[in-house]
Order: sequence, then C-alpha cells, then structure tokens
Amino acid sequence: MIRLFSAVLAAIVLGACATSPSSKTPPLLQKLEENGIDSRTYHKIASGRVLTYDDIVGLVKDNVPDPVIVSYLQSTKAPYQLTNAQLENLTNLGAGSDLVNYLGKSTGFFDATQRAQTGGAKWDKHSYFTDPYFYGAAPFPYAFPDEWYDPGVYNAWF
Repeated sequence: MIRLFSAVLAAIVLGACATSPSSKTPPLLQKLEENGIDSRTYHKIASGRVLTYDDIVGLVKDNVPDPVIVSYLQSTKAPYQLTNAQLENLTNLGAGSDLVNYLGKSTGFFDATQRAQTGGAKWDKHSYFTDPYFYGAAPFPYAFPDEWYDPGVYNAWF
C-alpha cells in the first residue's frame, strides 16, 4: 500500500514538473534551431550552459541578433574575459555594439554583483563557469530569458 501511494505521489509530482511554465521550451530556442546554428552551440544553449568565444563567433556568423545573444549570455551569469583582439574580430564579423560592449564589461558586472548572482566566492572555481564540457546542474536556478517567450520580440529578431 505504501509503495502504491509512493508511486502515485511520484507520478503527480513529475506530472506537475512537466507542465510548469518554467519547464516550457521558449519559442526562440526553436527559431535558433530552424536558423541552423551549430548543433553543439544549440545543445549548450538548450541546456543553459556557458558559451565559449567560438560559440559566440558562430552565432554572430549565423546572423543571430545581438539582443538574443546578450540576453542568453546574461542568463548564464558567467563573466566573459575576451581580449581586445577577440572583441575586434567579433566587430569585424558583424557583431553590434551591444554585444561587444556587454562582452567587454561582463567581468566587471558579474564580479561586482557576484554575491547576488551566484552566492559569493564559493562558486569562483565551479565547473559550470570553467569547464566547457560541464553538463551538471548550474550553481543557481537557471531560467531562459523572459523575452525568449515573447513571440512579438523573437519574430522581430528573425
């Protein structure tokens, strides 16, 4: 009887998780896939992972708009430490000033607000931020950017 109750309770909890709004896939994610971004980059984004410089270059080359890239980068709460040459290369590839400025300032922004963003210095060396192949849980509750769910916004971007 207890096992049956436990199984029913587990089914109810899992069902509730599957239908919660936060577990919905944002429509913009499908748009990115339809526009043919690199499959590795897509899987990182779909999993809420930190992107590498090469991932960002690929998004710029695939003409993903700056607001889409910046909102995703902000959602990962990761500071990006790019060189001036890398920022210049992104500019030459067509990245807009919003993206380049964000990448140039993200370290200062996330260092200044680190305690509020990730809980303090205990996450400095967390694999989520340092290992490009890390696929465990983020050290904070991850959610896709709110604007990724607004059809008016993502239709205007593509």
